[in-house]
Amino acid sequence: MPMNSENSALTALSELRNLEADRVASEEADRRARAEAERRSREEAERKAREEAERIARQQAEEMARQHAEREAREREERIRVGEAEARARAEQEARLREEQMRLDAQMKIAEKKAKPKWPLIVVPVLVAGVGFAGYLAWDNQRRAEEEKQAAAQRDAESQAQIAALNERFAALEAEQKKLEDEKNQLDKRLGQATTDAERAKLLAEKQELERKLATNAQNQQAAEAQGGKRNGKKKSSSSSSSSEKSGEEESTPAPGRKDKINLGDSDDPLSGLK
Repeated sequence: MPMNSENSALTALSELRNLEADRVASEEADRRARAEAERRSREEAERKAREEAERIARQQAEEMARQHAEREAREREERIRVGEAEARARAEQEARLREEQMRLDAQMKIAEKKAKPKWPLIVVPVLVAGVGFAGYLAWDNQRRAEEEKQAAAQRDAESQAQIAALNERFAALEAEQKKLEDEKNQLDKRLGQATTDAERAKLLAEKQELERKLATNAQNQQAAEAQGGKRNGKKKSSSSSSSSEKSGEEESTPAPGRKDKINLGDSDDPLSGLK
């Protein structure tokens, strides 16, 4: 009998140990499962955050590339326009010089035919005046081309400054939006952990205020984006209009300082056109 009692006690003790081992193993399995679920959830959140950061970086890179392409296009257009203006000014200058040279040659030929003793006193000053006038025209054309080039550079600098200011404003609004969203997520967590109605009501009021700020910030972002688009479009249109108007003025308005040619007339007297 004592032996059977001892065996029964050992058996019961062994069963208790097995039950305890099973309980410990079950708890350990549950703990590992929870840890695995938390790890997966954390990895998923990190993956989403990484993808979002990559998306934002990609958008920013695309926006910078677009702005760079637009800036290069504007610079290329300005260079073409300035080059055309310089070529036009050179062509006009060369045409005027040829015209002036032909006129002076004609005067000298007529003067040589008659060969009066005093003709050098008239022809030489006229030649000097013609060369001086041609030099003035060349200088004036060069000055206007340089002023136009400087104005184009100033417009490009102003455009770059406006783009930089808009980018800075967009970045500030995006940072504020992210901050408000993080605060809203924290409030959602606190709402889930609230234990009293008063605390829940207070958190709900704070959440409503944050949602209002989020909506306002989103509207500000849309307004800033719309303002930037209108500003860029207006600037480009204004630049094109200014370029068209200036080209029209250059084509229709005669060069300043140009005077009528000296007419020698058909008389045999080489000095008759200078009266």
